[in-house]
Amino acid sequence: MKKTIYKAVAPLLVCMLLAGCWDRTEINDIAFVVSSAIDKKKDQYRVAMQIPLVGQLGGQTGGGGGTTGSKTWYVDSASGTTIKEANNKLQTSLSRTINTSHRRTVVIGEDMAREGVAPVFDILTRNPQNRLTALFLVSQGEARDILNTDVQLEQFPAEMIRELAILATNRPVFLSRFMSDLVEKGNDPYAPVISSSKTKPGGKGKSNLKIDGLAIFKKDKLVDILKKEHMTAALILLNQARQPEFILVLPNQMGKATIQLQKPNASFHAAEKNGKLSMTVEIRAKGIIMENQSTYETRENDQFYIIQKALNRAVKEEMISTVHRLQKLKADPAGFQDRTIRSMGITNNLLRKDWDEVYKDMEIHVNPIVTIEQGGVLYKTISH
Repeated sequence: MKKTIYKAVAPLLVCMLLAGCWDRTEINDIAFVVSSAIDKKKDQYRVAMQIPLVGQLGGQTGGGGGTTGSKTWYVDSASGTTIKEANNKLQTSLSRTINTSHRRTVVIGEDMAREGVAPVFDILTRNPQNRLTALFLVSQGEARDILNTDVQLEQFPAEMIRELAILATNRPVFLSRFMSDLVEKGNDPYAPVISSSKTKPGGKGKSNLKIDGLAIFKKDKLVDILKKEHMTAALILLNQARQPEFILVLPNQMGKATIQLQKPNASFHAAEKNGKLSMTVEIRAKGIIMENQSTYETRENDQFYIIQKALNRAVKEEMISTVHRLQKLKADPAGFQDRTIRSMGITNNLLRKDWDEVYKDMEIHVNPIVTIEQGGVLYKTISH
């Protein structure tokens, strides 16, 4: 009888001991960070964090300020002599425990990026709570201002930043990818540049965010921000362009045409002649005429090929101009060094030389092979 009682009571005692969650952390006691911004002024690091206000999200339909005028997010910042010190100061002003496991974006201010981003990656890689799948961006101006921007299409800026970063390149620049380019020999890192802007609805403009360039790094330091044509050409060189477009000024003052490239692909071939290195970049793509404001008729073969020839010439000129700009900076985001090392027929004597000097003097040849395959339903413009 006693054995039967013991058998019945023992499981109950075990369950009672297992039921307690003495070390639990309630979700209401956690501040989930969705985006971080890091700036540096003189010898001080300033860290800003964006935290969603869950209680405000239910009744919102979009926009940073929401329909009731109360924000769905909260931004706080603190400064310190190190990034960790700034983080600790932030925690003292928050009633909830900071948690970065759900962070989606990290934005670095332009001034700090020019000084070097090594301290950022040092702290990010030491705490297992930090996700290296967060997206990495550089801000035009101060990064904290990006987190404080009232965006119009998303519930909080971090989501807008994330969507813009994903659309900026074919393969998004995650922290892990940037760090890999940073530590591995052969190519330099790059990242999209984000800035605040104003919408233009016809009345009073509202704040917004936009991708405003491509940040080029030499090791861990920002050395240049490429914009417009240079940004487009660089993304093609990196095989990261998403349907880039070229506005062509056609010969004989016959007007303009806008051509979109589909799946552009850059391939590379390194060669050595008389102890000097050269690199041939071949660009292959299919073109689509998106707009034709010229007098050329696309059903006429000779006129069609005039447009195609002008497109290939524009691609070549912009690619060469961009590569020469990168050579002057001695920045190698396309990995020319890595491609040279992997090439056959390159002597060890050349590879032992200082790469920056070899790269700066390298001859660059661009061979675009772009064919226009679609001219649209209209073969002739309506106005002519």
